[in-house]
Amino acid sequence: MSHSHTADTSRTTIDTAIGVLVGVRGCTPDEAFRELVRVVQRTGIGIGSIARGLVDLAGSRSGSSAEYAEAFNAWGELLAQTRRTPAATR
Repeated sequence: MSHSHTADTSRTTIDTAIGVLVGVRGCTPDEAFRELVRVVQRTGIGIGSIARGLVDLAGSRSGSSAEYAEAFNAWGELLAQTRRTPAATR
């Protein structure tokens, strides 16, 4: 895989993760990106990797990676609450 393809895939994943946070938090894309950066700073996991963990978590895909575990720690409860709340009340 070429470096540019990896970067494109990572950027797409980051954009998707930002979209997840915008959807569940009702925040702006900039606020969502800053939240991702805070988790990166706290965990030391790269932004593309933590974004992939969040996207997997939001897509109800199970995972055992450190990225998935950190995403679960950061957003698992938020996503669980979102799934329990009917869409009409969000």
